[in-house]
This record gives sequence, C-alpha cells and structure tokens, in this order.
Amino acid sequence: MTNIPITHFSIIMSELKAVLFDLDGVLVDSHFLHYRSWQKLADELDLNFNEKMGDAYRGMDRTECLIKMFRDFNNIPAPTASKLFELTERKNNYYLEILDKASPEDLVLPGAVELLNSLQKESIKAVIASGSKNARKVVEHAGFGDLLFAIVDRHDIQKTKPDPEIFKTALEVAGVPKKNAVGVEDALLGVDSIRGAGLKSIGVGHYADTADLHVDDIKDLTVDMMRELLET
Repeated sequence: MTNIPITHFSIIMSELKAVLFDLDGVLVDSHFLHYRSWQKLADELDLNFNEKMGDAYRGMDRTECLIKMFRDFNNIPAPTASKLFELTERKNNYYLEILDKASPEDLVLPGAVELLNSLQKESIKAVIASGSKNARKVVEHAGFGDLLFAIVDRHDIQKTKPDPEIFKTALEVAGVPKKNAVGVEDALLGVDSIRGAGLKSIGVGHYADTADLHVDDIKDLTVDMMRELLET
C-alpha cells in the first residue's frame, strides 16, 4: 500500500470543485432595476422611500421588503397577505419591464465573466444560488448562462436567506461535498446562509465584510484565492 504524505492528502481534501454564487450584487448589478421598481411602487402608494433605504433590502425576500417599507420606513401597519401579494406582483412587473430593456453591459459586473470562464476552464462548477424568482431571466439578459453548471432560485426552495436551504440545495445540485465548495455573497443575510450550510464564505462589497474571505469587487476574486480559503 502506497503511503500518501499528509501534505498531499490535505490538498486532495480541499480540492475546489464548486462555487455557489449569489447573483445580484455578486455577478450582476441589478440594484438600480430593483430600486427604480420599488420607487415607482412607493410613489404610487405615497410612501417614503429612497435608494439608501433600498440598500437595506439586500438579500431579503420581496414580501419582507414590502413589509419593511410599510412598518420601518413609514410607521404604517403592513396590509393583509392578499394585498401584499398584489403589491409585490405589481412591483415585480415594473422590475421585469425595466429588465427587458437591459443588456449585458447594463448588468454584468466587471470581472464576473472572466471569473466564470476561469472556473469553467478548470472544470469547477459554477452554480447560482439566488433568492430571486427572476434569476433565470437575469442570467438570460446577462448573457453568461453557458458558463454556469446550474441555477437554483426562489422557485426551488421554501425558506429564504438567512436560512441555509438555498445553499444546501445548490450544493446538492452541484453534487459535491461541502468541503469542496465555497459560497459567494454580497449581503450579511447571505453570508449567514452560507455558514449555515457548512461552507466557507466569500463576501463581495462592504455589506458582506463578515465573510471568511472579503474582497471589494468580484474582479478582485481569483480561483487561487478560493482554493487557499478551503485550506484554512
């Protein structure tokens, strides 16, 4: 029986096989699309809202965002469940109208496609783990769907971030052990979700600086940095 050196064994154990990406704020910047659609809805309802308030929505479910708009931003009781559904659907329609006019140049963050290309060249699976119901449509407009192994979104899960369900589901879809994968997020709720799934976390931007590894922008992240994170 051949003896395998411990150092070599540790490298095998920490081999990077999959990267689970949140979408908005990580690979694409659709914040302005969401902000404009939320602002249009708020104006129609005569509710107080601005882009700074919209920053608090990062990683949140659509219904939770609307409840926050009523309760936290305007000190008004949230409407009934049926009314919330009606309003979130209206907001989503506004969002889709704006998204339909967006091009890859409008959406894709600098360095995102380059990173996905690097992963594909090294046969490392890139999986989207997005809480958005529109993730597939966003990817279509972003134009990098052929670089992804799979997309997991709000349609595939019951519980939203910070619950770890979406990253656990994405890991199952990737078909790799958690010791061979990392998660990438731009929001604190997302970082908590990654950790809940038992994965090493990478934060992009100042909203996710509690992650195990933090970078300012996705263009600053490399495959080697992800590998090194697994070995820590």
